[in-house]
Amino acid sequence: MTRVALLDARGALVCGADGFVDRAVVRRALAGARAVRHRRVTYLPVAGGLLAASIRSRRLLPFVPLAELFLAERARLARDLHDSMVQTLYGISLGAGTAAELLHGNPAHAEASLTWIKETATAGLTDLRGIMLRLRPSLLLEAGLIPTLRSAFSTTGMHLELDADVAMSPPVEEALFRIALEALGNAARHAEASQVTVRLVGADRWVVLEVADNGVGFVPSAAFPGRLGLRSMRERAALLGGTLDIHTAPGAGTVVRAALPAG
Repeated sequence: MTRVALLDARGALVCGADGFVDRAVVRRALAGARAVRHRRVTYLPVAGGLLAASIRSRRLLPFVPLAELFLAERARLARDLHDSMVQTLYGISLGAGTAAELLHGNPAHAEASLTWIKETATAGLTDLRGIMLRLRPSLLLEAGLIPTLRSAFSTTGMHLELDADVAMSPPVEEALFRIALEALGNAARHAEASQVTVRLVGADRWVVLEVADNGVGFVPSAAFPGRLGLRSMRERAALLGGTLDIHTAPGAGTVVRAALPAG
């Protein structure tokens, strides 16, 4: 049976079997940024870490984009947890301390502080739900992609145009859901958009997802905060034989269009 492991840039195991991984060889492969063969195990460096497998390196090459995507999403999850949840909990802690101090001397200000704590906790729960969606979308996709999109994104400023007759395989459902999450996250974090439209249609054995916003847009060739997310969306679509296109310009909003075989 083939054994494959995925390790991060520090050599810590991300997934796979740990028993056949030689840590000394891992460090050598990472330091040299080149494939190392040791005792029938190939260690193949990829962006952000490496693959180790008891097969030849050329048979590992098709898995490289998936490994890079996995490692990038893992790093981004760590950043999201720090930037969102850690800061939210820290703010709640400070607010609770302030409310406790004001409770007896200035009840009116204490009430305002408690209201702020409630609003911050609600926002934190929303952020946590988004992180959980990225981690385990399959749990929510049991009802199908259409009901999941309606349930997750029926909010103010969001317009959904979903073809209820679209049929697709589970891998395509998950890929499109993750692409939608990424595109909506970019719109929320960077686009300053007041309106976002999600369209999903089926045509000629293909499924097409569009996420369009009326935000500030950007220059595709320039450096910008969401570039890694765009790369991950493209790679996710390509892994299933699909394409992903970005249509945008400064001041003209952004349209993310993914087309995947229905499967």
